[in-house]
Amino acid sequence: MLAVLGAAALAGPATAAPGGRDTVVIGMAQEPDRLGAFSIMVAASVVEHALFAQAAPFTDRWVRMPVMVEKLPSLKDGDWVLLPNNKMKVTWRLRRGFSWHDGRPVTALDWRFTYGVFRNPQTPQVSRFILNKVDNVLVPNPADPYTMIVQWNELYPFAGSLPFGGSFPLPRHLLEGAYLKDPDRLPAHSYWRAPVGHGPYRFVEWVPGSHITLEAYDRFPLGAPKIKRVTFRFILDTTVLQVNQITGALDATENTGFDCQAAEQIERRNPQIAVQFREAMRWERIDFNLDNEWLRDRRVRQAIAHAIDRAMIAELSCPGGRQPVAHAWLPPRHPGYNPNVKKYEYDPARAKALLAEAGFTPGPDGILRDRNGKRAEMTIMTTAGNALREQIELIIKDQLKDVGIDLRIDNRPPSVFLGPIVSRRQFPHMALYLSNFSPESMPFVRFHSSQIPSAENNWSGDNRAGWRNGENDRIWEQLASELDERTRIRLLRRQQEIFAEDLPSLPLYFALRLTTTHKALRGIRPTGLVDSYLTWNIWEWRWEQ
Repeated sequence: MLAVLGAAALAGPATAAPGGRDTVVIGMAQEPDRLGAFSIMVAASVVEHALFAQAAPFTDRWVRMPVMVEKLPSLKDGDWVLLPNNKMKVTWRLRRGFSWHDGRPVTALDWRFTYGVFRNPQTPQVSRFILNKVDNVLVPNPADPYTMIVQWNELYPFAGSLPFGGSFPLPRHLLEGAYLKDPDRLPAHSYWRAPVGHGPYRFVEWVPGSHITLEAYDRFPLGAPKIKRVTFRFILDTTVLQVNQITGALDATENTGFDCQAAEQIERRNPQIAVQFREAMRWERIDFNLDNEWLRDRRVRQAIAHAIDRAMIAELSCPGGRQPVAHAWLPPRHPGYNPNVKKYEYDPARAKALLAEAGFTPGPDGILRDRNGKRAEMTIMTTAGNALREQIELIIKDQLKDVGIDLRIDNRPPSVFLGPIVSRRQFPHMALYLSNFSPESMPFVRFHSSQIPSAENNWSGDNRAGWRNGENDRIWEQLASELDERTRIRLLRRQQEIFAEDLPSLPLYFALRLTTTHKALRGIRPTGLVDSYLTWNIWEWRWEQ
């Protein structure tokens, strides 16, 4: 519980919105590493939703809403066509009127350029699971480039949700030269720190360690935003972030790291602030590095699961059972959720027995030694400044010590932890963080063995645990092209059984999406889903008169 507040909190809440009636200030517990592409950080997506329009974001009703496209293609309407040899053709018609913030129109040529950039294996840090299913992106009439055809070389069940899996295009006229010169250097381009977007707000400034400011783009085709300026303020310590919302220094928060008690405390101390406890598809867990000499043994992973009281951790994060213990990765509201997977109850005696089976014996200091006499020291890493995660680490440290494992805590700033450490698998033993899913989630890239990031594949893929399992791989290969929903659900349920038995990651709990907003700020419609964060409809926000 984040109960310790600074002196500023004692002064009482502010009586007016901090930014004035033409500004919104949004606090976040992370600072993006870049904007526009090549980031796995939620903080980047939160800002990008204001800076870039989305093709078809999820709404608060968990359905996709066409924004940059006129409609979602469908088999019924004939703009999604099945062809011989499991090929497909999907026709997308773009909504006219979108322009880059330098005035150039957004067209299908930008989408085709974006496909080429990310499809190229020389472009680093890109997941190509969906892209590799696409043969080409065509623009039939370059003189009127508002129609594009995506040619698929195999079946994919969500081909009508987003063009080749992408939410928004990149500016061909600004990036093509740098891309053609050196695709490998594209993530280092200065564009990602001062991007020209095409969304409801345009970039103004980025002061590292402090804030990003955007201002309304009056030519946004869905309507000029009613709020003139938006500032995203970075407050990496979640307790300080909480204080700032209580005192009225912020109008809203997103990507906070708050637990439920911290959010409730904000409401109690500042009655002008409302908390949104949004049901979500969010999975808090610990990734094991399966290349480690100890953790590659499934018995050690299962022992760690038995050694940790995850029910206590879930209750700490949100009392009253509102965030249930996770036993696999799919949350209960997902149609593929399997409630009957193997479960690891808190059982230190069973943990000790499994560690003994794996060859560990007690040392004179109470810490185990492996068969070679090496002391059982492990490291856990997470985002520094996240008070809840840091509290969870301390609980895990104490509980692992009870079974003979000496756990060291080594936390880093979010941009470092979620950047090179996680994306390049630089954590030696365990990494504690969260993943977001959606009703369409089919995370081949997170679980298939071909998606283990490495220097050889230019760090593509999200299988950061390094999990290799033949039956799991075969299931994902079938899921990747299965159009029948009932079959997909059956396969997902079997995959979760394999996951829970093999335990490449230790699930902790399914988290609510906690956001806070000033009660006079209207139009807020949080979704709780990946890639549709608080700002997904920011052009609709307004201050109540």
